[in-house]
Amino acid sequence: MSNTINFNIKPINKYNYHKFNDMVYWRINGNERTDEEKERSKNTIYKEAYKELEHEDFYVYAAEYEGRFIGWIALTYIPKIGKWQKGTIFVDELWTAPEFRRKGIAYELMKKACELQTKTGAMALRLYTNNIAAQKLYEKCGLVVEGEAVFMEKR
Repeated sequence: MSNTINFNIKPINKYNYHKFNDMVYWRINGNERTDEEKERSKNTIYKEAYKELEHEDFYVYAAEYEGRFIGWIALTYIPKIGKWQKGTIFVDELWTAPEFRRKGIAYELMKKACELQTKTGAMALRLYTNNIAAQKLYEKCGLVVEGEAVFMEKR
């Protein structure tokens, strides 16, 4: 496969969510769904996902190539209340299918994050990573290392 491919970046919505769901399956399982499984997915109604996609400050974009999604970025705008500065765009997830890496897809998806930062007037674009290759991409996109942190969560 050459280093350049023609792909489009599309926002995820209820009309193309089934293809996004197929891509998440691909990421989790390491292989794509069969055509039969994709058809079942296409005919499924994902009410909970559609509801999540309606959140005003939640954005998901996918790279589409030859009718299938091959990468995505999930972003959240986190506002600051009562401050003179606007909020932050947080990159929750960025993924590209392994055979499509190093073809500019993740870079173009990150450009969507930068565009959203400009559109919202957010003071920062923030993410957390422990992936060295990804860190180089983020630096290419203008992000800088701000320090180290302990990541904590409650499930």
